[in-house]
Amino acid sequence: MQVTKDKVVTIEYTMTDDEKRVIDTTDNGDPLSFIQGRGSLLSAIETAVEGRNIGERLSLVLTPEQAYGYQDENLIKKVPRSHVKGTGELQIGLKLRGRKGSNVSPITVVGFDDETVTLDANNPLAGATLHVDLVIVEIRDAVDKELQSGKVQSMEELYEKEAIDGVEVTFNP
Repeated sequence: MQVTKDKVVTIEYTMTDDEKRVIDTTDNGDPLSFIQGRGSLLSAIETAVEGRNIGERLSLVLTPEQAYGYQDENLIKKVPRSHVKGTGELQIGLKLRGRKGSNVSPITVVGFDDETVTLDANNPLAGATLHVDLVIVEIRDAVDKELQSGKVQSMEELYEKEAIDGVEVTFNP
């Protein structure tokens, strides 16, 4: 079976930066599953795996344009310290969640003084060239629920649904 639109694709991968520092990996964890062509993964990765088969290995170099873009100075703001709510001590590198209406986005504290806090809403990987080594470990058809929700179901969820929706046959002795 080949990777095509609306297939559930499972990969194992390691992502590093130009200095070979590991940014993210599935080593010692669960593989990553996604629905091909639904935009839940970086589009450069989806493009690279399209038409591939189980067991194929790929080494990709993603430019900032293909990954998380470049730093946008407009996303770095100084706000009054009173606008930063939460518990714990304020420190550089602290990860917070910014809320604007119903949108929640990660932000990082990049500076502060007694009166203000400087917040950066850029993706931490903005500006980085990423190196992705991956292997395709599984390809399967997406079930209706996955196609409707856009989210991959775990095998336990799929088996549970199958047990509920399955047909039971009883033979009389």
